[in-house]
Amino acid sequence: MAFQGIKRKAGVVLAATTLLTAVSGLAATSAQAAPTATCWSSNKPNNSSLKTTLKGTYNLKKGIGSVCGNVRSVSGGTVFYVWCGAVNPDSGVLWFYGRVAGTEDKGYMSSDNLNYDSGTWSFC
Repeated sequence: MAFQGIKRKAGVVLAATTLLTAVSGLAATSAQAAPTATCWSSNKPNNSSLKTTLKGTYNLKKGIGSVCGNVRSVSGGTVFYVWCGAVNPDSGVLWFYGRVAGTEDKGYMSSDNLNYDSGTWSFC
């Protein structure tokens, strides 16, 4: 399944949810602060066969989102085996849980940081 197709579908769902939230929240004052981003998590089944390669050097995360703590830095060109995928509710970005090739290091990586090599993935 192509990343862009999933991102587009997730974006449509996010846009619809945002519109409904905005309409239902018209009575709210504009002085309210924007919600703080959350470090999301998911189930972590190994139900996928997707093999990817990092586009550059990025941090493997402890959760779904850039605000989450780091597991470690992973160099560009490194293979990342995807176990499953989840959409970040705050941003609509698709994140993958998986393992860094040649290690036992597991964590989350944004799909924006990955090149498709082979295989397919399923939701967590």
